[in-house]
Amino acid sequence: MKSIIVTPKNKKAIPFLKHLLSSLDEVAKVEVVQLPQHKTEKSIEAGLKDLQDILAGNKSGKPLQQLLGED
Repeated sequence: MKSIIVTPKNKKAIPFLKHLLSSLDEVAKVEVVQLPQHKTEKSIEAGLKDLQDILAGNKSGKPLQQLLGED
């Protein structure tokens, strides 16, 4: 499934937009997230996304031996 990212002009608009989107029948889920700002946060966020993709079956994981270079 594809996602749409909506960026409000200010923080005050977030509750209104969340309520508005939640009331639509075509919207399955509304989630408010804060995008990572630092390099470490971006790395962790990318790792979590990879994990979600692996668990959903959209991506295949690597064996531990391969990650450790013990092939």
